[in-house]
Amino acid sequence: MTNFLPHDLCGFFSPLGVGTFNMCRRQRQPKKASEPMSKNTPSKPDFGKPLEEMTAADFERASRAASTRRENAKDVRYFVQQGGELPASPAVMVAWLTKVASQLAPATIQRRMVSVGQWHRENGYPSPLDDPQVKRVFSGIGRTVGLAQRTVAPLVRDDLLAVLAAVERQKPMRAARDSALLLVMFCAALRRGSAINVRVEDITEHQLGIDLILRRSKTDQAGKGLIVSIPYAQGSKCPVKAIAKWREISGITTGYLFRSVNRHDQVGNDKLHADSVCRIVKHAVKLAGLDESKYSSHSARAGFVTSAASAQMPLAEIAQVTKHRGMQSLQRYLRVVDQRRTKSLL
Repeated sequence: MTNFLPHDLCGFFSPLGVGTFNMCRRQRQPKKASEPMSKNTPSKPDFGKPLEEMTAADFERASRAASTRRENAKDVRYFVQQGGELPASPAVMVAWLTKVASQLAPATIQRRMVSVGQWHRENGYPSPLDDPQVKRVFSGIGRTVGLAQRTVAPLVRDDLLAVLAAVERQKPMRAARDSALLLVMFCAALRRGSAINVRVEDITEHQLGIDLILRRSKTDQAGKGLIVSIPYAQGSKCPVKAIAKWREISGITTGYLFRSVNRHDQVGNDKLHADSVCRIVKHAVKLAGLDESKYSSHSARAGFVTSAASAQMPLAEIAQVTKHRGMQSLQRYLRVVDQRRTKSLL
C-alpha cells in the first residue's frame, strides 16, 4: 500500500501509519497528574456568570454551541432585513420564501428557516414551519432550483505537497504557522473549529508522535473530549515536526497553538478566528497556482478522506481518524474514488 504515496506523507496511509493510530490509542492515554489542564482551558461554555447563578434559560441555550447560536441569530436578523417579521405567520413566511427564492441558494433558505423556527420555539410562539403551505412552497423551490449543496475541492496529498512548498516561500513566522496548520488539519482530519481551539496544554508527546485532546468538537458538544493521535511522518512534511518548529520560532509555550500573524510577521496573543482559517487555506492554494475559489477550510479534512480512500485504507480506519459518527458522509467519498477506478469497456 505504501507505493500509492510519496515518501513525504506515506506514514499516514501505509500499514505503519495506520498501525500507529491504533497503537497510540491503546498505549497512550492523556496524562492527568503530571499534565493538569490549564485553568484557562475552555471545558464548558462561558455565560459570564457562576454556575450556581445560571437559570433554566441559560442551560437551554447551552444545549447548542456558541457558534450555532451566533449563526442562528445572524439568520434571524437577515430574515427580518429581507422583509420578514417576528413572530412570523405562515403567510409572512410564504411571502418571504417567494421573495428570496431567486436570491438565495436553497440550502441558505433552509438554514434560515430552521433558525426562524428555533426563534419561535424559544420565545413561545407556534412555528410557521409547521404550516402545510410553507412546506409545499419550500418543496417547490427545491424542485425548481435544486437542493444540491456546494462542495469544495479536497486538498489531496499531491496538491498538499505543492501547497506546502509554496507556503514555505512566505515570511518565516507565517510559513511555519501555515505549514503546521495545514498539516495538522490534513493528517488529523480536523475541522477548523477544532484546529483553532487546540492548546499547547492539550498536546502529549510520545515516541510514536503526539496526541491531541479535543475538548469540544462538532460531534462532541457535551465536552466529553476526544483524543486524536498524529504519528510521525517518514519524510520532511511531518505534522509533528511542523508543530515543534512553529512552537520553537514563535515562542508559544502555553495557551492556543495557532494564532494570528500580522503583516510584520509578528505573532499575536489571541487564537485564530475561524474565518481566518479559510483565508489561510485559500491564500496557500493560490500561492501554489490552484484556483482558490474551489477550496475552503474544509478542503484539508476532505483531502485526507479522499487520499486515504485512494490509498485503499479501510473505511473503519478512516472513520477512526475523522471521528465520523455515521458512515454516510464517508461513503460519499468512497463512491467517488471507486467510480474513478472503473475501467472503460471501450
